Amino acid sequence: MAMTQTRPDTAPTGNPPPPERRTTSRHSVDDTALVILVKVASRIAGRIVDLSLGGCRIRCDERFPVGIYTRVETEFRIEGLSFRLGGVIQAIHDRHTIGIRFLDVSPRKREQLEQLIEEINEAHAQKAAAENAAAIPPSDLSGL
Repeated sequence: MAMTQTRPDTAPTGNPPPPERRTTSRHSVDDTALVILVKVASRIAGRIVDLSLGGCRIRCDERFPVGIYTRVETEFRIEGLSFRLGGVIQAIHDRHTIGIRFLDVSPRKREQLEQLIEEINEAHAQKAAAENAAAIPPSDLSGL
């Protein structure tokens, strides 16, 4: 089974993080993304920083100009797969970072997202294994 890497919420000023409401885990990524404001056809560039079957978090290059529950589309390309998914702004973490909840994801797009997340998990597992192997001192390998 592939290792899942999730990003916990960080709590401001020492307060405990709120209880997790997600039904799917988030996976760290770092790729370019666009957020399209549906009503005004405005495009905001940024980077997708995490992804789940239910949504994503994007760090915008400029200040995000609208509030929560605004309809958006997001475009991103990860591991060679391009996505354009509709959604709604579910959270505004700071002036540049937003959480998007995907809406009306077709079965085909959901399957593609599942495959992408599996590839992300495999890549994280391979990276962790390589880091662990590199961290073992040569003297510890002589007994293997």
